[in-house]
Formats: sequence, C-alpha cells, structure tokens
Amino acid sequence: MSTFKPNALRRLSTVLSIGKAPMPAPAGVSTLASFLSKAKEDYLSDIRATPSKGGKWTVVMGNEAGDLDSVASSIAFAWVHSEIQKKPCIPLIQIARDDLNLRAENLYALNLAGIDKPHEQLLSTTDLDGIQPFPSNTFALVDHNRLAPSFSAGNKNPTVVAVIDHHEDEDLYKSAFPRQIEPAGSCSSHMANIYPTESEMPKELADLLLCAILVDTNGLITEGKARPVDYNAAASLIPRSSLRDTIHATALSSLSKDSHALFSLIPEVKQLSDTLDAKKSDVSHLGAWDLLRRDYKEYTFTLRWHPSAPSIKAGLATVPVKLKAWGSGGRLEDAAQRWMAHRKLSVLGVLTSFRDNSWGKRGNGKHRREMAWFVRDGTEAQTLPLDEVAARLWAGVEANREVKVTRHKKMELAGVPSSVRARAYKQGNASATRKVTAPLLRYIMEAEADPEPQTEEVPTPADTAATSRAGESS
Repeated sequence: MSTFKPNALRRLSTVLSIGKAPMPAPAGVSTLASFLSKAKEDYLSDIRATPSKGGKWTVVMGNEAGDLDSVASSIAFAWVHSEIQKKPCIPLIQIARDDLNLRAENLYALNLAGIDKPHEQLLSTTDLDGIQPFPSNTFALVDHNRLAPSFSAGNKNPTVVAVIDHHEDEDLYKSAFPRQIEPAGSCSSHMANIYPTESEMPKELADLLLCAILVDTNGLITEGKARPVDYNAAASLIPRSSLRDTIHATALSSLSKDSHALFSLIPEVKQLSDTLDAKKSDVSHLGAWDLLRRDYKEYTFTLRWHPSAPSIKAGLATVPVKLKAWGSGGRLEDAAQRWMAHRKLSVLGVLTSFRDNSWGKRGNGKHRREMAWFVRDGTEAQTLPLDEVAARLWAGVEANREVKVTRHKKMELAGVPSSVRARAYKQGNASATRKVTAPLLRYIMEAEADPEPQTEEVPTPADTAATSRAGESS
C-alpha cells in the first residue's frame, strides 16, 4: 500500500469540484435527509418501472459490515456525485433494513445528521430483495476496494468507476478515478479531505463524517489509530459541523495549528466521542445471532491448491465481547452453524475484541482478542475437502507471528456436528485487527503450497498497528 500523499488528495478535490453547491434546504429541514429520501424514491421508481433505467445511476457502497465509516463515506460520496457533479448517485447500505438496529452508534450519528428515519430514508439490501441481476452496472466503492460477486453476477459490463478506501489495496480497478487507497484511521477522513473546497458542505454531512472519524480513531487520541489525514479532516470538519456554535472561539481557531493533542482536549469533541463509544460498546442486549451479524464481512476465495480449484465463501465477524460471556453452553456453536447455513459459508472466523471486565459496560481492564474458527461444506456444486481446509487453516493461523495464537482451553467448541471442524484460540497480539486477519485468511486459503511456519509476517496494511480499545471493529 502506498503512503499518504496530501497533494494527491488536493488533486482529487479539484476533480470533484465540478458544478456549484446546491441551494440550502428550508430552515428545519435536513438537507441530507431530503437528498437521501428523494434519491431512494427516484432510484426505486426507475428500476421498478423500467429496469434498464438503473444503468444511469452510480451505486456507491461501503463494505458489508455496515459500520458508521461505511455509511458516512457512501452518503458523502453520493452527495458530491449527485448534488455537486449533478450525476445520479445512490448510496446503498450493504445490510438488511432490520440490521440497522444492531449498531446504536450508527443510529445516534445518523440522528445527529437529521436522518431520523434511516429505515425509510436509506437504501438497504432489503429494498432490492429478489431483483436479479443487480439493476445497475456502475459502482463506486468506499471503505473497501473489491466489488462483491453478487453485484456482478449476470450483470452486463459491471464497472467500478471510483474507489476511496483505507484498507489493504487489492490492486483492482486501476482505471477508476478517483482511486484513493491510502492508510488512514477512517475512510471518512479521505472523504472529508477530497470534498470540493469551494462548495459548501451541509452541516449534517460534516456531523456524520466527524462522528465516523471519532468512532474509528477512538476520539482522535494520539496513541490510537489516528494519522495526519484524520487530524486534517477533523480540523476541516469541526468548523463546518454543529459543534461550531458550542466550541470556544479560541479552541476553534487553534484547529489550524495542527496540534494533534488538541482534539481530545476540546470538551465538546471529547463528549461526542465518549457518547459514541458508549453506544458502540454496549451490546449486552444482543444475543449470539445478532452479535455475529452486527459487524460482519464476507469474502470469496479460490482454493488454487486443490485439483478442482473450488471457490468458497468465508466470513469474519468481529464481536466486542469475550467468547465465554455470550457463546458458552453451545450458544456460539449453534449461532455459527445457523449463520454459516444462512450465508452458505465454508469458513467462519469469529474475532473478539474486549477488555477483561467489559460486558454491558465500558471496562478499563487489559485489552484482549480471541478467535473461533468453523469449517463446513458450504459449497453447492461439489464437496469441500473439509479436513484439508481445516488442517490448512489451523496450521496457517498457528504459524503466523503477527496474530500469535494459543489454543483456547476454556472454549473447546465441542457442540458441533461431525460435519463441522472447529477450533478456538487466544490471540497474543491484541493489536492485530481484522485488517490483519483478512489478508492472512486469504493467504492460507489461496496459497498453492501448504502454509508453512512463517519466519516473516504476512504482508498487511501499514496501518495495522491498531488501537487497543475494546469494541474496535476493523
């Protein structure tokens, strides 16, 4: 992955600055909410009346975890593309409508941005149930950089025209423009930094992007995930946000001095960050099934080492609570089997991130991580070499010096059927997030040779030195 280039962001800002800023909405009406409701109504009307009309739209989406960064980034991109560039664009939230309730921090941030009926105002996968193939063929990707197969299957000439992301670069869509895949604590920081400087940003959009940055960087604390790009973005957003009217003028003027420590010292910023963190951390009302689907990402791998080279689906679910607190007594095994059958998965990894005393409240104990893995035959056309896949997975994970796992003696995962292989680990490196585990899993599944004990770490993004805050979702 390349390093952060401020000049590149400025060039992209110039490209995105076509046209004039839209007229402000009447007082008391959320500009952003009105835009989203109208875009959703028009898009659904087009594809239902004349499916071919979907071709005039660019569909922008974040990743399928549906976290606040993905939601905010996709909304921001759609606003710029539609309201400034004057080209039809609709943000698609890659989760089911009912799943919007699984993330309290999302609902809080959306409400701050005037999007108080997100189930009605946002286009979700539920709105497109039963429509095959996907009704549009022009896509923009934010907070990830690989188009999922479900959007290209049977779709004539699917084209990714833009990519803005902060994860590992999978080296695709080289002709996309903008194509900005750079390290950052939050993808929303990239969106804020490329926003056309001569166009007015709606206060609600500034609020939404700022909330996403605060969640992803743990309040912009200096010892966390935040990078210069995140501080620069926050400095540009705060004067445009609703915080502008409450922050002391001296603190507001100091933002231009690029003092990284300043952000966490501004009471209003810290209060907003603490509120978002509290809402994100409290998942005590969710059962095992909800926890697995709350922060979930899915991948397709080709097993090149096998003679028939089958393709399989794998999923990674990040859960901000230790395994025994919610998965003991067979609850994890039961929920994992249901979820794998529902998603037709061959491999499921459950990645926990928590503090020792964090169940239903914000704990201050030591940060820890665990892994639970399940392997089953999720393929339809052929039988998966179950024991071979499981053996490769165990060997690859146990040999990796980045995650540093040991067997989890208190989670034996005995409650699985004979057709499933399962194993749980404690993770020695609590800073190794899903941004480490996802590339590792791809390497294990797709490497043509058997995984060997590694003397060097699997290549991972430059920003994998992650926060040690419980509940971190990447």
